[in-house]
Order: sequence, then structure tokens, then C-alpha cells
Amino acid sequence: MDEFELTRRLEQARPALPRRGDPLTPAAASTMQEIMTGRVQPQRPRRSPIYLSVAAAIAVLLAVAVGMLTARPVPVYATATPPLLTVTPVEGTSKDLLMRLSAELPETPAAESIRFQSWALALTIGDEGVVQSVAVEPEVRVVEHRPEGSRIEVRRGEPYDSAGNKIQVDGYRVGELIWAQDFRPGEFPYVFAEPPTDAAAYPEFLQAGSVVPDPTTGDYLNLVRDLLGERTLTGAQTRAVLEFLATLPELEVEGGVTDRLGRTGVSFTTDSRAPGEYVDRIIISDTGLGILSSETTYVGNDRTDIQAPAVVSYTAWE
Repeated sequence: MDEFELTRRLEQARPALPRRGDPLTPAAASTMQEIMTGRVQPQRPRRSPIYLSVAAAIAVLLAVAVGMLTARPVPVYATATPPLLTVTPVEGTSKDLLMRLSAELPETPAAESIRFQSWALALTIGDEGVVQSVAVEPEVRVVEHRPEGSRIEVRRGEPYDSAGNKIQVDGYRVGELIWAQDFRPGEFPYVFAEPPTDAAAYPEFLQAGSVVPDPTTGDYLNLVRDLLGERTLTGAQTRAVLEFLATLPELEVEGGVTDRLGRTGVSFTTDSRAPGEYVDRIIISDTGLGILSSETTYVGNDRTDIQAPAVVSYTAWE
């Protein structure tokens, strides 16, 4: 894996980070002090889970590979990749279809909360830095923005097999709270500003929240995914996003699909971010619901943990 590949994968999983100049939280300040001084506050040995997105966990797995963590064989559950979507042909170019889907969107206000299903890699690290378990788990995440403050809440989603059938797993409790965090008014670490309603403004707007100097079409799809992970859009803002997507090169019409939540839409794909390795996909509702889902499929031949083609990450907004 070269430097470009690592940077690209980390960008795909970039969490919502505070902006430069923002004050550190007490926990972050303590961690920074430990890094700078080499002094670690004594803590009672405990087993604590660390939850990362699938792509972000690549960096941790690299550390495991070079011996920074000592891994031991442990049970792994909920790791099956979801089945590929069934695609039916649709007529029209990506530009024509996106403009039509944009025009069909109703006028709607922005909701107070965001709810979506996604994948995450969970590492449970025990005493002495030993990896106790590694598992890919479906998550349900809720982000709420209210006058009294914001809250992020992450719970375990439904596990499934490789055919997409729900299964029961010993020790896995659907709906169990994984973690939550509350923010006082004005403290939520937004990456993006208030979304514009002009399609022409989106290249600069999205690049302001990116570390990629020259985003590809695939990078823009991931930036839209990141935007929808922290903000809800009005009807006018969603129309502008679709009209912006209609201007992107290398965005192909894949066809009609039914997404992971059973909703119909049109899928648009590109491999511009990593040609021959990954295909990025965005699914737009054909019934006026806006952006339904975002997915990434591995299509390369270098990985040994999965067999191509395989869905390696997805987000489905409810």
C-alpha cells in the first residue's frame, strides 16, 4: 500500500474533527499532554472497545501488522459483507436523470435529527494493548441538533449473513448503546458550514471540508456523504447538491436499485477515486425522498480478506 492509497482511505473515513484554533476538550488536552511528556496517568486495567469506521480502521490494522498491537485469535461476529444490489436498466444520462430527480424534490425544511445505518470496525483492546476482538458491526447512528445542544448516539444494528438475511449472534444485543456524546449549544464540531442552495457553490463549499487538494468525482461523493452525516438539508439544498452532482465527470448511471432499507432509487457510480480498486456509489430516490444511500465496493485483486466484488462500506439515511 503506497502513501496515496493510505491517504485516500483515511480521507474516506475522516471523522468530523474540530476546526483549527478550536479549544481542546479536557480529554484531548490530557491525551496531548501525555504524548508530549511521555507521562501517562495511571489507570485501573480495563477492557475498552474502540469503534472506528471500516476505512479508518485500516490505519489501526497497519499498526497491528507491524507489531504495535499483539493480536490473539478471538471470535469474530457480524462480519459478513452485504450482498451486491440488484440493478435494473434505466434510460437517460447521469446529468439528465439527476436534473430530473432534483426537479421532483418537494420543498421541505431541514429536520432536527439525522438517523442512518452504517458499518464500523470495532476493536476491543484489553490489558497491555492486546487486541481482544475484531469485528465489523452494523451501526445505527443518530445526530440531533436542538436549541439546547447537540447529541451523537451510536447503537448496534442488525447483524446479517452474506445473503443479507438477519441472524442472531450470541453476545450481540441489537439496539445496545455503543457510545454517545452531548454538546452544549455552539460546541458541535461541524466540518461544513451551512450548505448553500446554489449548485455552483458546492465545489468550493465541499473542498473547504476536505484535505484532498484536487477532489475526484469519487471524493466529491464521499464529501457529500460526510456532509449528510452532520447536517440535514432542506429541499432547496438537496436540489442544489443533485444539480452539482449532475456536473461531475466520470459519474455513470448504474441503474435502478432497491437500497438496504427497501427504498427504490437510481444508483450512480464512479471509480475515479481509485480506478480498478474501488467503486463509489450514491443512490437517489425516484420517489422524491432525496439522497438515500452511499456505498463503496471493492473490485480489485490485491486484498486477501474479501473476494471482489464486495461491498466494504455503506451508509443508508433513514
